Amino acid sequence: MLLHYIFNWIRRFQWAAVVGVLLWAPAGLAASGPSVPRSERPQILATIKPLALIARDVAGDLAEVRQLLPDGASPHEYALRVSDRRLLDSADIVLWVGPVLEPYLNSAVAGMVPGRALTAADLPGIVWPESSSDKAGVEQARDEHLWLDPRNARIIARALGQALKSHGLGAGAESVLAERLRRFEAELDVAEAAIQARLAPLRGTFFASDHDGFGHFANRFGLRSAGHLRDLSGHAAGARSVATLMGRTDVRCLVAEPDSRPERLQRVAAELGARFAVVDALGMSLAPAPAAGGGYAHLLQTVADGFAACLGEPAPAD
Repeated sequence: MLLHYIFNWIRRFQWAAVVGVLLWAPAGLAASGPSVPRSERPQILATIKPLALIARDVAGDLAEVRQLLPDGASPHEYALRVSDRRLLDSADIVLWVGPVLEPYLNSAVAGMVPGRALTAADLPGIVWPESSSDKAGVEQARDEHLWLDPRNARIIARALGQALKSHGLGAGAESVLAERLRRFEAELDVAEAAIQARLAPLRGTFFASDHDGFGHFANRFGLRSAGHLRDLSGHAAGARSVATLMGRTDVRCLVAEPDSRPERLQRVAAELGARFAVVDALGMSLAPAPAAGGGYAHLLQTVADGFAACLGEPAPAD
């Protein structure tokens, strides 16, 4: 009953404002702490927006955070430009997901001095959804859309904090960094509890997706995937698996991403007898996170919003 009350209260306000009231009241502590001169701040280059949001939440004004891929670009198919290579060369820390999601970066990372690249997929403790095998028993690639599980975001944030410490921020700045990390994790506790409560009535509900990129979110919040039209790398799924999916009658929602073809997918959803929704797992439509933080939690909340609406969330009681 208490969780239901908290959730209904949260929905009546802007997510960022709620987080500010609950968690960021002492933000002046960090803002008034020692600042690192711009010329001395470590340069963090995050490849995709979810990682950039985490980096800004953690580092604030203690580092310069840049995003490599422009919003709207697919990490599966991206090709480095000359300007991108300059950004990579100038970065002190390159934060990327890993070689399955971002194959365009493999050779560049291989040529870096050890310690410059922080590979999220290789961090100890990362939680992976149960692996799947094809009909021949061949193990499939790991799902590297790992930022969609808040437990993994905590691990990435901690690893980034350690990487920043190695750049000699100074004792005062390190205390500010520790406080930002503490608040980041507290913020995730609030966000995750609200999402768990919101999606609890939908646990076990089947959804399908255009792109097989929501396994981490589904695994954490108890949703079930009935299948997909494109695999982890963005390639078309096999005809047999698509036919099996289209023969199901228990799919409540078809989820697409902003770069999908909505007209075709709406027809697929109609054939399945399912609702249709666009869920932005990369946060393409989100504004850059403020230095105060809250960007990653907002991304997670928008993903939950999309699933809740598409799966048929009951209307909240007045």
